Amino acid sequence: MAFTWGRHNVANLCRYLDTQHHRTRFNNFFLVQRWDPEAALQQKAQELLRALAPQPGDTMYLILDDSKHAKRGKHMDAIAKMKDPTTDAYIRGHQYVCGLLLFRQHVIPWGIRLYVKKEACAEVGVPFQKTTELAAQLIREFQAPARVKVMVLFDAYYLCPTVVKACREKRFHFASTLKSNRSLFKPGWKLKAGRYGRNQFRRHRTEPLVIAKPHGSARYRYFDAGWLQVSKLGGLHVVFSRKGVARKILGLVTDDPDLSAADVIRTYDKRWTIEQWLKDVKQLLGLGQYQNRSYGAAVTHLHLVAFAYALLTHLRIARTGAPRQRTRNQAAGISTAAVQDQLRSLLWKDLITYLKEERPGQPVLQELERLRVA
Repeated sequence: MAFTWGRHNVANLCRYLDTQHHRTRFNNFFLVQRWDPEAALQQKAQELLRALAPQPGDTMYLILDDSKHAKRGKHMDAIAKMKDPTTDAYIRGHQYVCGLLLFRQHVIPWGIRLYVKKEACAEVGVPFQKTTELAAQLIREFQAPARVKVMVLFDAYYLCPTVVKACREKRFHFASTLKSNRSLFKPGWKLKAGRYGRNQFRRHRTEPLVIAKPHGSARYRYFDAGWLQVSKLGGLHVVFSRKGVARKILGLVTDDPDLSAADVIRTYDKRWTIEQWLKDVKQLLGLGQYQNRSYGAAVTHLHLVAFAYALLTHLRIARTGAPRQRTRNQAAGISTAAVQDQLRSLLWKDLITYLKEERPGQPVLQELERLRVA
């Protein structure tokens, strides 16, 4: 999956295997559960974290989000009708809750859960869990390295008692956004977040902030509202910000007392990493391109995609420059497509080396041409 072209379904993937078996044998790997994909992916994520050698006092980010993917199959398990926020239309498909680790600019897949509606749970054979409960489960399962600060980032949908409770149980801090109708409380006042933010921008002077990006910068204006009581969540640090020339004013909250208002914006800006990750795995690694009917096969496919991205992250981490000149920061910023090309180059070199060892008397180029035609 990490280096193949085309659609990432069984019919296409089996063409890359050096085997004489029919593709139904390959499909059997998806249908029969011989392993625990969730535990295996988390084990791999911990290995990648250890390779980055986290030190006491470092900060890592656990980013949560969900994604929807339309499916045309009429008899697939866990298919449900849902609204796609990107098109603002209703679709029939699957919804995934994803968790990523961001540490030293490296993105590590932590977990992916396929959401099943309550009426389909009995048929599939899994207990019903809301998307917020799946997100809370991903938080509780993460064992952070000793004395490393963990910041959980999620959007306004997951700013609920279920997810916040999981963060507080693990002693993780969190940062999120506020819905415009969220209630805020000051002594003697009950406020709506959207209207209160607009009023503060009109009545008070705002501060500027510029965040450097790989291909430019992002400009913000913000107002620090201080610590307010947020409905059902208790006291949180509230910051209102506006990006560039946009009209919308966004409310941000955090429970970390060490973050300034500008730091809250910088921290939540890292949540965009998961949006880019979802785009890459859908377009380049085939997330959601499975055609299997069973729930277990869909779960296996999703985790294999996450493993494929973990392999690309491993290549980023392992890439170094000249002696005493580490280039990990630059390697972390390499695009997913570029890392895929590097992996294909490594496989090509390995194939040439193999042919030279196994068939020393034959011209390498002729043998490669024979394999290409075959």
